[in-house]
Amino acid sequence: MTTLLKRSAIAAALFLASSIGSVAADQPTSAVKIDSGPLQGVDDGTLRSYLGIPYAAPPVGDLRWKPPQAPAAWRETFDATKVGSSCPQNANLGAFATPGGKEDCLFLNVYAPRTIPSGRASLPVFVWIHGGALSVGQSDDHDPRKLALEGRAVVVTLNYRLGMFGFFAHPAIDKEGHPFANYGRMDQSFALDWIQRNITAFGGDKSNVTIAGESSGGSSVIAHVVSPWSTGKFQHAISMSGASEMIKYPNFAGVTPLDAAELKGTNFANAAGCSDQSAACLRSLTVGQILASEGPFRSNGIIDGDFYPTAPGEALRAGKFNNVTLVSGTTRDEGTFFVGFPENETGQPMTEEGFPKAVEAFFKTALTPAVLSEYSTANYNSPSEAYAAAVTDYLFACPALALNRWVSAKSPVYAYEFADRTAPSYLKPTTFPLGAAHTSELQYLFPGYHGGAMGQPVTLNPLQEKLSDEMVRYWTTVANANQWEHWPKYDPSQQNVLRLKLPSSQVLPPGRFVADHHCNFWDQQGIY
Repeated sequence: MTTLLKRSAIAAALFLASSIGSVAADQPTSAVKIDSGPLQGVDDGTLRSYLGIPYAAPPVGDLRWKPPQAPAAWRETFDATKVGSSCPQNANLGAFATPGGKEDCLFLNVYAPRTIPSGRASLPVFVWIHGGALSVGQSDDHDPRKLALEGRAVVVTLNYRLGMFGFFAHPAIDKEGHPFANYGRMDQSFALDWIQRNITAFGGDKSNVTIAGESSGGSSVIAHVVSPWSTGKFQHAISMSGASEMIKYPNFAGVTPLDAAELKGTNFANAAGCSDQSAACLRSLTVGQILASEGPFRSNGIIDGDFYPTAPGEALRAGKFNNVTLVSGTTRDEGTFFVGFPENETGQPMTEEGFPKAVEAFFKTALTPAVLSEYSTANYNSPSEAYAAAVTDYLFACPALALNRWVSAKSPVYAYEFADRTAPSYLKPTTFPLGAAHTSELQYLFPGYHGGAMGQPVTLNPLQEKLSDEMVRYWTTVANANQWEHWPKYDPSQQNVLRLKLPSSQVLPPGRFVADHHCNFWDQQGIY
């Protein structure tokens, strides 16, 4: 049994009573023919998994820092029973990262229910783009079994180039005459091309594609909504905690102007030993040398004038984006993750004296006085909670509200907030309540995702399982969102955000979300 299917064993028990049937021993699938050649996956009796499929040529040697290219074709049946290597990455997120990886990493996985319901010729396609600050993560971080089987969808997960390998600008490379800088985003878009060419072979409907992601995966979704590179490749988008993509540089490095990114690139070259600033020297660096030197020089998305014709916020505000249905949301207490994680690492909570220093370091000097006033520790139970609230509102909640406002002027939008403050924690216990922290909703979509205290498995209680079922139903039926009974289309005048919570979800009244997250304050700061 593959590693991913072992992870799925616990989740499989959830489905025994749901007409899916008993789980049989793994068997090879029949051969599937795609444009590169035949391949064979594994069939566990309910789900067919095709793992480690190359969707692009290895981006090594002269192809490092080049747009993705078509993979070499094969004649013999490809063994698609093992997940491909992760992309190179540093282990800078504890249990949320896998150190190492190889440059030959452009693989994807396809998970297809064994049967298609009677009366349907194909199934909707759900494409998951993993998060991890565009620097860590891999295609098998998430167990797609529930989405595929209960959501009746063909699920695709993928690797893409990370860190300096995926997001890098340098004058010598940028002048070579090819698209440059946003190689990781190009990989994602190239995978969407692969889906358009091949997904029908797995029972998927190429005209009913939803792209989804959380955190930097959610930001990636916004990137494809605004990019002409991805026009026509998907019909629906789900951005979970991804609206920080719109925050203006240098307030937060959601995207970076090209000149600033190229300056980082030249400084990286010096640090890595390429003082001649040549593309040849940069491409001769080993993976280890790049990982060792990349830390302070990384960029996220880069405004290259091609993949990003302009900054995402500007494009969205001007209506220059792909006309797709958007589901957009956040968790209610996003920021507690970013306070709890360092507390777990150091064993020390944020102090009253440390609070203003943390605010100044994160929000930059110009914003510090206003933030300290708006989020006075006198109004919170601890400095940690005050800081977490500011991070939640600044990076996630209020940019998401602006995103909803701009996109809804042209396209259907459905806004949500995940608010189960009893969600099992991914972190060790902290001195303050984590609530509905950043990433806490993932276990409701992907049973077996990391989970618990830094990787220890957790289970959901019956009410949480009910919420999980509700979310999976919504996430896999965006094509029919206009038929959702309890989740109306977003109207800026009503600010009708669906709060996903226990014991039942509810649509917030006008003004509630804005008040909860200080959005009038942030709208006045000019950050997006």
